[in-house]
Amino acid sequence: MAVTSMVNSATQRLKSGLNRTLGALGYRLVRSDTLNRLSAQSRPDALRSLSSANSTVTAPSRRLTLLSASNGPPATCTAHAPKFDPRKTPSQLADKIVEFQQNGVTVISTNPEKAAMFRDTELFDRGVSNRHVAWDWAGNSVAPYTHDLQTGMPSAALVDYLQALFSGGDFDAFFRGVLGCPAKVANVRLVRSLPHLAEGVGPQEWHSDGCPAGVIRGVLYLCDVDQQTGPFQYRDANYREHTVLGKAGDLLVFDATRLMHRGSPPTHKTRSAIDLVFMPRMPDEEMKIMVVGMNHWAADPFFVKLPKERAVEDAKADEGRTTSLY
Repeated sequence: MAVTSMVNSATQRLKSGLNRTLGALGYRLVRSDTLNRLSAQSRPDALRSLSSANSTVTAPSRRLTLLSASNGPPATCTAHAPKFDPRKTPSQLADKIVEFQQNGVTVISTNPEKAAMFRDTELFDRGVSNRHVAWDWAGNSVAPYTHDLQTGMPSAALVDYLQALFSGGDFDAFFRGVLGCPAKVANVRLVRSLPHLAEGVGPQEWHSDGCPAGVIRGVLYLCDVDQQTGPFQYRDANYREHTVLGKAGDLLVFDATRLMHRGSPPTHKTRSAIDLVFMPRMPDEEMKIMVVGMNHWAADPFFVKLPKERAVEDAKADEGRTTSLY
């Protein structure tokens, strides 16, 4: 009995130490059966099927899965970053900061004329796939899986516009308010969804993203989005569905780890948008826009080392277009 007690005690100390270490890094271990139950709770329609199939459920799996404990940046980003204080630095987006903190989602108006221009001039010339995965960027190898979704790489003009937009004082204050530190754009890509009546696949299915800690997402509408244009939808903590409509130039910012969400399938109108990944940046790091196609975010986001860019001759051949890894 004494040996068993000693083993149990040592096991508990090991678990506690491991959990503290993971917690300090922003992660936690969750048993697979617990994760499955949480996933079912986020889908109310699944609860009924689970309860009706209760009698045939097999023994739960005890395998462990690593998850983000909370969607907050590491202290390396926030410790020395200037904090947003609305009394000292008034911002037009102060109410948007509060809304994001409360709900995990907010909509910010930007320039509708610019949005309409980029809708008409950018090239949505690729299928949704990830044939060219990069070793230190997140993104599984995916072949094109639907003709209803198209993507594309942003032009140099669009990248320059986004650089200026997110470098402005109001957006600097917004990201310091919601993240505790400045942000950079870890990825930007064009996304166009064609009208269809079939069930949504990929990002048009209900899901939550496995973002690294502190990473949040954005969608900049390039057209007006109503009920027929496939608006963004999310479920709150009480599993109630919310639909977010918008105008051209509206920027939707949301916590893709916290919220179950989807871009609903458009039924009658084409939806054109810019998909964005926002990531905390170090206090001494400059604002930058990275373009890596379907590779959504850096695999090691706070010690990221980019693979070498294209050879000079390839870059010259693409003069006028943004160099990318896609």
